[in-house]
Amino acid sequence: MDNIQQVDFFDGLQAGPKLALMYFNAEGISIQLGAYWDKEATVLFFPYKQCNIQQTGNKLFVFLNKNATNYISFSVDANFADDLKQKFNQKDQSFAGSLLKMNVFSLLLMVVVLLAGVYWGISTIVPWAGLKLIKPSTETELGEKMYQSMMQGETIDHHKTKLLQEFARSMQLSKTYPIKLTVVINKEVNAYAIPGGNIVVYSGILKAMKSPDELAALLGHETAHINDRHSLRSILRSAATGLIVSVVLNDISGIFSIVVENAEGLRTMHFSRGIEKSADEEGMKILVKNNIHPLAMKRLMERLKENSPEMPEILSFMQSHPATDERIKHANEFAVPYKNSSFAPNPVLDSIWTALK
Repeated sequence: MDNIQQVDFFDGLQAGPKLALMYFNAEGISIQLGAYWDKEATVLFFPYKQCNIQQTGNKLFVFLNKNATNYISFSVDANFADDLKQKFNQKDQSFAGSLLKMNVFSLLLMVVVLLAGVYWGISTIVPWAGLKLIKPSTETELGEKMYQSMMQGETIDHHKTKLLQEFARSMQLSKTYPIKLTVVINKEVNAYAIPGGNIVVYSGILKAMKSPDELAALLGHETAHINDRHSLRSILRSAATGLIVSVVLNDISGIFSIVVENAEGLRTMHFSRGIEKSADEEGMKILVKNNIHPLAMKRLMERLKENSPEMPEILSFMQSHPATDERIKHANEFAVPYKNSSFAPNPVLDSIWTALK
């Protein structure tokens, strides 16, 4: 036993102290209730981590548990007082080290959370601010620059482009944007919308479709992306970090250059399931507005899904416009109110469709 000393011990049960023996080592303080030679005496052990030392006047008090019900007291002049205080200093240093480690971890965690918050803020607030700055007329101008950039190196089928433009002009697609169609000669089954009104349709997807209603459904879906500014919002989000300065300075030209640089991603842009579902629904509303049965959207998705194993070229469109069972089911549910509705054939669309095929 080290540093055996006689102290006053308060057990929290009796008002007065008990005479006890105290000894301490590197781990903690032991209190023996009874004579030193009594082998059956009760010995209580209190680790330093749960103890606390305080000085009041010329007395030192060592509280032996967290609720301070057990404690010992002795004179500050006791020959062991300095040694015991040193033990508590070592405990405090150890605690400070642990606290420092904990604080480093907490700091790292805070930095991670802060960075996540900053990323969320950038990816949410910057696109929102960008959409506020870019008015539809400006978006159309921006979209034209993107279109010119993306058409470099593409082979345009001018004859089918003219026919497809007539097809679109025969429909009511958008009150906000001038819808402009382009047919690109490419066996890949793909179509995509460019902010401001341009829709690019590959010859491969025209070949895959079997009716003018399916083409109308495709145009309705892509127009919905334009009307709801899905493509622009997605580009702004992906380029958000670079856009911060331009947005803060209200620099439209800076926004233009960054957005155009990110235009190439439109060909394979992946929208969320929620956005695709929204575009399907808005596209079906466009179909109904044009006296076309909304089930045309369902038939378009089913046809592309059924043909995908035989036509590998469809995969790119299916990846960026996933025709999931959930979307097909939603299209079917949307069409229920129109089950008994009559939709007359559109000879103009039929005629243009025949010329396209």
